Amino acid sequence: MKPTPYCPLPDIRSTRIDPTLPVDERLRLFAAAVGDPYRFRVGETTVQVLFDDGAPSLQACLTGLCSRL
Repeated sequence: MKPTPYCPLPDIRSTRIDPTLPVDERLRLFAAAVGDPYRFRVGETTVQVLFDDGAPSLQACLTGLCSRL
């Protein structure tokens, strides 16, 4: 999905957030800089974050990965 000239997505490569700030403040600043934190660009690549309610949790996936090692 490429951004249209009428509604370009922000490129997060130019976003700079102070890593010494508390997590809540960094998240607030990122959301303010990007607009929609679930849809943005990294260069020419469009990123769209989606969540599947039926998918296993990250913890379950990592536990399964570690048990297979």
